Amino acid sequence: MKNLFKLLGLFLFMALQQNVFAQKNTNDSIIDPKMDIEEYLPPLDSLYEIGLKNFPLVKLEMAQAESYKWNVHYVKRLWTQGLGVFYNYSWGNLPFFSGPLSGSTGQNITLLEGYRVGFDIRLNLYDYLGYKGRVGQAVEAYNVAKIKKEVEAFNYRKDVADYYTNLIGAQRIFKARNEDLFVQKIACEVAEKEYREGVIKISEYARQRNVLSIAIAAQEDARRIYTNWYERLQVILGVKLNKIGR
Repeated sequence: MKNLFKLLGLFLFMALQQNVFAQKNTNDSIIDPKMDIEEYLPPLDSLYEIGLKNFPLVKLEMAQAESYKWNVHYVKRLWTQGLGVFYNYSWGNLPFFSGPLSGSTGQNITLLEGYRVGFDIRLNLYDYLGYKGRVGQAVEAYNVAKIKKEVEAFNYRKDVADYYTNLIGAQRIFKARNEDLFVQKIACEVAEKEYREGVIKISEYARQRNVLSIAIAAQEDARRIYTNWYERLQVILGVKLNKIGR
């Protein structure tokens, strides 16, 4: 019974230490994998919207689409380059029309000096015939740019979902490995105590130590995988994950 109380006390002490360690790392640059990161982070759709504002490739496709949109407006107005408007001031009497007037002979119509306003039209036949084709080409280029933007946004959504789900899975594996390590540490503490008291042989104690080493390695590997997916999600979102918690 005495040994049972000691074992229980050791278990509680290690559990307390584990909880303190998890809380201590909450404010670090990487959210501690012992926390439930699925509850800490916003929903997947919210993460996607956050990242969409920061991801350079998506922003580039959006800018290119807008550029093609303005090009459509420009091409549609190319026909106006043949129009000209003038406004000037002329001195002296300028002939406007020469020839006999109705009911009289030998008289001309003249304009006195003053301001002149008017316009002229110069229509290039090649521009006129090719206008519809150039407009259609500009419109199709804009449509292609919009589709590329949608495709890039779709691929980006898939990447965010992929990194997010892998991060959640990596965290769950780490928590399982951490529990294994926690239990094995207790088993080694008990085995060491029993070995010193002569209850078990050195071979059993060595076996427990070997299992502990395997558990430590498995936990570190799980931590590495968790950190990898954490950093990849953080990069693709363009914002620190510990800054966007719920």
